[in-house]
Amino acid sequence: MSGTIGSVPILPPATRTIPAARTTDATAQKFEAMAIAQFLKPIFETMGKADAPFGGGTAARQFQPFLIDAIAKSMEARGGLGLTPMIETTLAGEQAKQGPAPAFRMSTGVKK
Repeated sequence: MSGTIGSVPILPPATRTIPAARTTDATAQKFEAMAIAQFLKPIFETMGKADAPFGGGTAARQFQPFLIDAIAKSMEARGGLGLTPMIETTLAGEQAKQGPAPAFRMSTGVKK
């Protein structure tokens, strides 16, 4: 399948690839945010156990994972722990060992 949609060309499925650098960077950032969230969890485990005027309760416990993830992502966006460059380097080295990723093919469900 090739052609255009408006002025945007449609590439054949075999040539659609995701640039490795972009996926490596995003993966490293997500990993660092996840690591920060793991460090924050113990801090929040005691939250809501005391009778604080504005804390605790069922709602606080239910939304606590979302709060921790939001704080972790915010910390990562502002530099985090400095893990992202090291993770990117490691991922890039692993990708170089494996060679280029195969092209993405979407099945049309039609057998030829």
